[in-house]
Parts: sequence; C-alpha cells; structure tokens
Amino acid sequence: MVFFLISVSIFNSLSAAELENEFSIVVYGGEPEGVMAAVAAARQGYNTLLLMERDKPGGLMTYGGLNFLDLNYGPDQRNLNKGLFAEWHHMLDNRVVFSIDAAEKAFEKLISREENLTIYNGVTVKSLQVNDGMVKEIIVSRNSEDIYLYPSMLIDASQDADLAAIAGADYFTGGADIGLPERHMALTMVLHLGNVNGDGIMQEVRSQRYGLAHMKDDHAWGFVRVGELYQPLDNNIRMRGLNIVMEKDKQSGNYEVYINSMLIFDTDPLDKKSISRAYNRGKREAANVLEFLRTNFRGFEKAEIIDYLPELYVRESRHIVAAYQLKITDLFNNRVFNDTIALGSYPLDYQASGTDNTGYVLFNPIIYGIPLRSLLPHNFKNMMVVGRSSGFSSLAASSSRVLPTGMACGEAAGIAAAYALENNKNIPELITDNEMINSIQQELGLDSLLKIYSKETNKEIIEDQVLLPYLEELISWGLLNGGYSNDFKLKSTITERHFAHKIAEGLIRRQADILYEWVPGGLESVSSTQSLTRNQAAKLLLVAASKSIEGLSGDEYYHQAISNELIPDYIIENIRIDRVLNRREAYIILGSFLKNCSTADDISFYRGYE
Repeated sequence: MVFFLISVSIFNSLSAAELENEFSIVVYGGEPEGVMAAVAAARQGYNTLLLMERDKPGGLMTYGGLNFLDLNYGPDQRNLNKGLFAEWHHMLDNRVVFSIDAAEKAFEKLISREENLTIYNGVTVKSLQVNDGMVKEIIVSRNSEDIYLYPSMLIDASQDADLAAIAGADYFTGGADIGLPERHMALTMVLHLGNVNGDGIMQEVRSQRYGLAHMKDDHAWGFVRVGELYQPLDNNIRMRGLNIVMEKDKQSGNYEVYINSMLIFDTDPLDKKSISRAYNRGKREAANVLEFLRTNFRGFEKAEIIDYLPELYVRESRHIVAAYQLKITDLFNNRVFNDTIALGSYPLDYQASGTDNTGYVLFNPIIYGIPLRSLLPHNFKNMMVVGRSSGFSSLAASSSRVLPTGMACGEAAGIAAAYALENNKNIPELITDNEMINSIQQELGLDSLLKIYSKETNKEIIEDQVLLPYLEELISWGLLNGGYSNDFKLKSTITERHFAHKIAEGLIRRQADILYEWVPGGLESVSSTQSLTRNQAAKLLLVAASKSIEGLSGDEYYHQAISNELIPDYIIENIRIDRVLNRREAYIILGSFLKNCSTADDISFYRGYE
C-alpha cells in the first residue's frame, strides 16, 4: 500500500543509517512524470520514496488544469506511449480530454497498489551533498523539521528541474541555446467557467464565424479569430484560439468548461514573485475574457467564473545540459538511438513567446527516440531528470515536452535506476551496457514498436541530400519552419530583404565573431524587396563578412564572394549565370555561410557541442 505521510513522526525514531537503508530510490516531484518514475521503481522491488511539495499527485494536470493530452501517434495512428502511461490512460477510458478529478484519482489508484512506495508530501528541499557526480545526501524539511536522506538513485521530476539545479547541474534557460536566453513560451491561466450552454458552442463551431473550429467528445477547439478580436486589458496578455474542455453538469444540463487560451508574457518562470504577479494579472484579465465571451460567443451568455486554478501552466524554464542533448536535427531525421527509452512524434509546436508573434510549428516528425543519456545531467552518475526540463534543446522540447512523452521517460528512469542498482552500476555505466539497455527496452515494450516502425525511423523528412545539411543548420537555430505539412516552400523565391534578415539573425543568435555592430544595418541598406538573385546574394554575404564591395557591380560581387570562399561548390557548379534564386538555392547559400561562422562557447556547450 502507499502512504501519504502528513507528518514527519514516522521518521523520528529512525537514525540516519536506518534512513539510508530505508529508501534506495528517491523521486522528487509529484508531477505525472514523477508518479510514473516512482511506481516503476517500486514495481522493480525497491523501496522508493516520492517527495512532493504539493499535497496531492498530478502536478500540472491537477493544479494547472491541463486536462487535454497531446498524444504521440505512429504513422498507423497507434499510440506510441505504452506501459504505465497506457495503464493510467486506460483508467480515463483512453480519452484525450478528461476531468481533473478523474486524473487525480487515477494517479492515486496507480500508486496505491505499490507496497514498496512511500509518498511524503508538503516538503521543501534544503540542500544536497554531491561528491564526484554522485548525490550522497538530501536534506528536506517539513513543518520546520529536517529529514536526512541517502538515496542510491535520485530522479528529479519537478517541472523546473529544481533538485538538479540545487545539486549544481548545468542548465540554460529559455532559448539560450539559440542565442535567445530571455525567450520562453508564454504562461497560461486555464480558465474554469460554469453555466455554459453546449448547444451554443456547437452553433459557433458550425457557423465558423471565428475561423475553422471542431468539436468532438466534449472538446471544442479552433476559433482563431477570437484571439484576433479580443482586446486585452493587460498589454502583455493575449488570447489565442479557444481550446475548450467541457464537463457536463447532470443536474442543470449545462457545462463546466476549462479554456486553455490565455497567453501571459513578460514573466520570469523561475522567479516566484514574477509568477505570483503573472497569476494576479491573469485573474484580472479573466473577468475581461468572461465579459468578451458573454457578449460575443454563443453558449457563454450566462457563464461565470467558478474558481481560479491553483497554478499557472508554465511551458518552459530550465533546460538541463545532459550527457546527450536531444537536438532538433534528431527529430528532423526521425532518429532512434541505441539507448532509446521513449518515443515521440508530436509536432514541434513552439507557442508564442511575446506579443509580437503567434508561435509556429517548426515541422512534423514521423517518429523519434529519446535516449536515456538525455535524462542524465552532464557529469552526474546517479541522478536523472524527467519532464520538460530534461536534456532537450529548446526547440526539440516544443515536441518532447508533452506529458505522454514525459510520463514514458519517467517510467524508463524508474526502471533504469532499479536496473543500475541491481547490477551495481551507475547510470553512465548502465547506458554503455547494450544487453541491459535491450532488457529495459523490452520491459518498456519499445522493442516491438521499433520493429513495427523500422522503416519510418532514421529517415530524413527531406530526402534532398544536397540541401539537407544546410536546411538542418537553419532549422537548428530556429530560422526556418515547415509547419504541420513540412512545407519549406523550396520552389518559391525569397526577397533580398528576407535573405538579409536571415543572415543577420543567424549571426546574432550564434554570437559569431564576424558580427560587427555595423553588419545588420549594412545588410539592411544594400537589400531591397526584390527577388533575390545569385549576384545579390553574393553581395549580401560580402557585407555580412565585412568585405569591401566598393567599386563592384554585377558578376564582380559573385566572383569576389567566391574568392573569399563564401559560395558553396554546389552553387558554383550549378548556377553559371546570374538569375533569381529559389528558396532551396538560397538556403544552400545561407546555410553554408552560417555553418562556417563561429559560435560562442557557452552556446556551443548548451547545444551539446555540435
């Protein structure tokens, strides 16, 4: 059975030595990923302790109102995440949308079966002792009483990888790996409204007056024009298209709804005071959103705010630097690794990071693997991190952060911790043992899935082998996106100005040593809105490299760029005359130029030294 400890009295009679033997595996964080990790470890026969700051498990789902699942599907629409996730999901009747109460009960039911699992809630972490990459001691506190723990294996399942950060693990924030440390996806206050008429929502779906919209299984989504028409009170809050989860009140026949649409910007996701201010800003905005819906959206005429969920939905904060940093190019090439412990396929859906952008979909992978190495913080041996703060690049995380993937990683971490202890190994040693990795994959059910999808994995989205390395370069810095259909519009043209902006942005993001202060302005001054030609591309590269263009014209720009080794061989061999370039050709030139530029050391470190 599982114990929800509401006091520390159970530990009062235990010495430090006894505590050391009490729990071999400690999991920190009651997020869905943490529950999976703790249950998986306990099922392996190890006494496992789940430490939670909150009172109940479920984290983002139960406290932030995330009651909609972004599922990973294979090409045949088979759910890629099996094991404990599937067991939990079955308790929710395999629904994509679900009630928060049902999710919480499912978590509690899952863990209640485990006699080797103890849960200790309401704790805060005071300190960790680390020696030679091994976490030796954790001191946690509850009600001003300190508890000393000595785990053999530690799994950090907190949203922000707080435990790993305290332990001294390397990490970056936001988009620091693409030169944008202050950029992170918006926070959301999920609105909880009552007395909503479902027939009215269906009328809006059918009318399509707010744009394309759909409704299925008490879930309505789309309505992008709502975000365009809504006028916020707060200049740093926007509404996107509505995503509405509906729960029917059997007595009234009306619905309670949860709306995941409010985007809150200008917030530091690692600053508690900033988060608190954002929460209060969201509450003030909620009243304005309610009035807008009452006036403009059928079904909400009599709606009212039921309550405010305890927490905001935070999409991004820390990214741990791992033994292997999962790269966006891994997803682009549908890469599966020898130490793959989870599969993903969700589109790279990067949500808006500021009021001046609406977010974007970089591309849509077929199926990719997450290696165990990406759960292992750089230079650590007995600690893993699961959840959105694992060792994923900031752009790869726009897919791999979804909860089913995180829950699969959590289960894998719990099993890996047990396997390592059983075989007297640390995690790096376990990773290099192919036989044990194969056993873990079999236990997770991955071996059969990898056989089924063997033709889809390790296969590039773009088969053009000439273009591929240059397209990868541009995608990896967030300079291009192909959307859900992976359409990079390669046959269309590009303007001089657009090409110039891409050059400048690429240099700025990598903090290239050739980026002098006059370069962006210089590129702007010599570019126009006309379609890009071969010679004009060469001229812009010369300016970007701070090479003189004085007295040059026509083909002279091109020949000068060749003499400065700025033009790739493919272009030299295939474009013999000056003409308008298509995007494929422009991206080969641009990607080649940027690949040969330097990158700041810290950014290279965050990117896993590509």
